[in-house]
Amino acid sequence: MRDGRGGGERREKIEKKGKTEKIEKGKGEKGKGEREEWWHAIAKDIIRRKGMRNLVVATGITPSGAIHIGNLRETLIADAVCNALRENGAEASLIYIADTYDPLRRLYPFLPPDYKEHVGKPLSDIPDPDGCHSSYSEHFLQPFLAATDKLGISMKVFRADEMYKRGMYEDAIRLAIKERERIMRIIAEVTGRDLQRDWYPFMPVCKNCGRMNATDVLKCDLKRGECVYRCNACGYEGFASLKNGGKLTWRVDWAARWKILNVAVEPFGKDHASAGGSYETGKRISEEIYGYEAPYPIPFEHVLLKVGGKVEAMSSSKGTNISVDEILTVVPPEVLKFIMLRVKPMKHIEFDPSMGLLNLIDEYEREIAPIGRGVAAEIPFRHFITLVQVARGDINNLLKIIRRSGFALARDEEQMKTEIAEIQKKARYAENWLRKFAQPDVKFEIKDSLPELARSLSQKQKEALKMLSEEIKKRKLSAEDYHNRIYEVAENLGISAKEVFRAVYIALLGRDSGPRAGWLLASLRREFLVKRFEDAAKD
Repeated sequence: MRDGRGGGERREKIEKKGKTEKIEKGKGEKGKGEREEWWHAIAKDIIRRKGMRNLVVATGITPSGAIHIGNLRETLIADAVCNALRENGAEASLIYIADTYDPLRRLYPFLPPDYKEHVGKPLSDIPDPDGCHSSYSEHFLQPFLAATDKLGISMKVFRADEMYKRGMYEDAIRLAIKERERIMRIIAEVTGRDLQRDWYPFMPVCKNCGRMNATDVLKCDLKRGECVYRCNACGYEGFASLKNGGKLTWRVDWAARWKILNVAVEPFGKDHASAGGSYETGKRISEEIYGYEAPYPIPFEHVLLKVGGKVEAMSSSKGTNISVDEILTVVPPEVLKFIMLRVKPMKHIEFDPSMGLLNLIDEYEREIAPIGRGVAAEIPFRHFITLVQVARGDINNLLKIIRRSGFALARDEEQMKTEIAEIQKKARYAENWLRKFAQPDVKFEIKDSLPELARSLSQKQKEALKMLSEEIKKRKLSAEDYHNRIYEVAENLGISAKEVFRAVYIALLGRDSGPRAGWLLASLRREFLVKRFEDAAKD
């Protein structure tokens, strides 16, 4: 972390001025040249095309693994657009469809070997690998739903297995089977892929082995509401009810649910929006087979995970992701929403949970609002990264350090309790970021004794530390005072400020770089600094 100017009263006044300007800009009429937020532009276009009433915005995911922040982008887009529709006077609601009736496609790397026997079964019918939820699907769905509550997203949740088992799809299944040849032509025309003549848009769940990915429909009797099927996995032949004995294939299922749930708007990944993709197929099936106008599409780019300079797509099944509930241990909900919504849907997001995330938190606190209330709001998150490492997990020590850094805690007992709670909350975010995502060079430890590396200091560096110790004896310095004094000492000795900063870090941390020196020095006891710098300055 590079050195920079630190806290004190001056910084607080500057930030408050910036925040006031930001708030005023968002009020009332938009100023000249000020752009409209993308979600409001989309909402207005939806209203022009769909009208004002009964606008159901849908989102969802297959909970085949940890639901990550890439998946969250879809839900946040849907929520932002739904809220914008309401703000523009429309009647809108948000629903979430969890594809819990999809089959487990393969043995994922994070699953135990014995889960191979569950491949092909509906996720809702597979046991939770950790034994803490009622099913495999709920194991991954529940943490995500808890995270959306923290994010303030209000939505009605539908589980696909419950929808199918309650018969909500029965009419759609019957119609799809009746019109299967027309559906086959649509798929062939859109995708260029010819299906086999004995293809059916229905996947029965085998009553013997529980799989749905290996069953072939042999014939259907619409009057009896059942089909005859053969399971290629176990060889079983039997009957499956069209009401609750299986599910539609993906492209048909998507189109059917639009009508069943009256969906008017839906965001989805750009791969579904490509020529010949799922949306184009679904649109034609919806309009030509089910007689329902396809939802207004909001395609979006993917969120890419950037770690150690390597960028890759997030994947629940591969385990290359960061789950939503995990990232909410590092940043508050409002910051995560800011990070995900600041970029227009059709631009990809490179999510770097290390320094990239820290920089975005800086931007949020600088441009939008501070994290926390009271004293916690006055202290930048980046400074908390320094404070918690100096405090070493001791809250009493942390409070002493905060006071030393020039921040005054409330004297009223009740206010004090509130301030301490806010400080602890922000400190936990900082500690979690350090533990989970910080680069090694961001982490540090104040050495209990003078580091061996201090022997390598030049004579000029030792003189600089001696001058700093004399200054610290005279008066209490703020973070900004320390920063400025380092530059003055360097100028007086005719050396670069970089050499003085390096000497400070070596004397305290045993290495030649560290956090912002002004903040670091302001957080430490003056007596400790005087002794350490005097020891380091000795020949």
